[in-house]
Amino acid sequence: MILLLSLICLVPNKYELTYEETSIIVEPERFELHDYVSLKSVAELLGLGYVMDNTTQQLFLTAGGRRFVLIPDLRTIEYGDRYYHLPFSPVYRNGEVYFPVQLITTTLGSAFEKLIFIKRVMEIPVINDISLHSRADSTIVKFSWARAVDFDVRFSTRQAIIEIDGIYKERPKLRPKGAVTSARLTPHNTYTSIELGLDGVNSVIERDDEIVFFNKVTTKVALIVVDAGHGGIDPGAVGKKGLYEKDVNLAISKVLKKFVEDSLKIRVILSRDRDIYLSLKERTNIANRNAADIFVSIHCNAHLKGVPRSGFETYFLSDAKTSEERAVAALENASLKFDNLVMPNDDLSFILYDLAQSAFLDESNHLAENIQISAEKNLKIPSRGVKQAGFYVLNGAFMPAVLVECAFISNPTEEKMLRKKNFQRDLAYCVYRGIRSYIEDYERRLNN
Repeated sequence: MILLLSLICLVPNKYELTYEETSIIVEPERFELHDYVSLKSVAELLGLGYVMDNTTQQLFLTAGGRRFVLIPDLRTIEYGDRYYHLPFSPVYRNGEVYFPVQLITTTLGSAFEKLIFIKRVMEIPVINDISLHSRADSTIVKFSWARAVDFDVRFSTRQAIIEIDGIYKERPKLRPKGAVTSARLTPHNTYTSIELGLDGVNSVIERDDEIVFFNKVTTKVALIVVDAGHGGIDPGAVGKKGLYEKDVNLAISKVLKKFVEDSLKIRVILSRDRDIYLSLKERTNIANRNAADIFVSIHCNAHLKGVPRSGFETYFLSDAKTSEERAVAALENASLKFDNLVMPNDDLSFILYDLAQSAFLDESNHLAENIQISAEKNLKIPSRGVKQAGFYVLNGAFMPAVLVECAFISNPTEEKMLRKKNFQRDLAYCVYRGIRSYIEDYERRLNN
């Protein structure tokens, strides 16, 4: 589903820049969801003087008595005797200055009176080989390609559907091996799909060039992924006094990581440890690639109409039962717009199929209950109970997974509390105690 939607808006592999009778092909770099190209190559095409002052970090572009001055990572530029502000800043990486593709014509072209034509050069990646390998404890789908290709896995304990963002020109045939009881490979014009029948597996790990199916026997929780919701260009909900949800989520997640590692001696991976954007799919992929035992996504709630709401609630992935649960999911799923993806509708059959949640639904519910019980004991704000809804960030998590709504950032009183480190610590401690109680019960059940 994710892959098919993303095919509508493929990121170009290259751009063709044309000035007068000369054209160059440039490969973009991706920064904060925008395409950037080397400014030096653009300057050479346009015949601009290009001088970098490493002392002041100023870059001078000159031509015909005109001078254009910029400083990488700052949005302010100097042109003539005036200063202007760009919507996106130039970026300095590995000794090169990169400039946003979408600003080349309007900014550089206008400043130097150069008519520049920019055309996307779309390339569909090529898959060289797809093969199945069986080991004593796992079955592996292995890919071979000259350049890494994106793929998406929808997994249940009996079936997996893999969609690869590339074309496969070899003979479309795979022989079942190991845990794979049937295999059908279908090439399409812009992507390749693989349908696998599975037996005796309950887990999957996605790596850069392979997918590993195996039967995970857990006797001890060894790794937890804590996801700080939103980030970068996605602020999440914003309080009436200007508090960004993304900042609170990150602060709580960092404290939670310390509580778990210090007290439980369990390794914790943060999906993000700074203010950067991650797609909802990538957050879950971090947990899957590392074979995490638990996935917890940290958020703050918001209610934009009517009487202000307050309190703490915990969600697991299932079909929403109330309009309020659907509204909360819709608010968090709105981050899909930053990936140019369509928000899912209320029919979650595809989500439940993807998730292998038949195996993890009960455990996710248990985890949510333990966190919510901890909220009742350790927080002074209302406990709103365990709820369920179609949160996209939980889709595809091959482990117990919950989303925590720590408090209502839309409530002025709770927004004020969320600014305070002591309250952030209380929220992190509440989630930690819930995780601890769940692990104690989970490992006791596993080892009996």
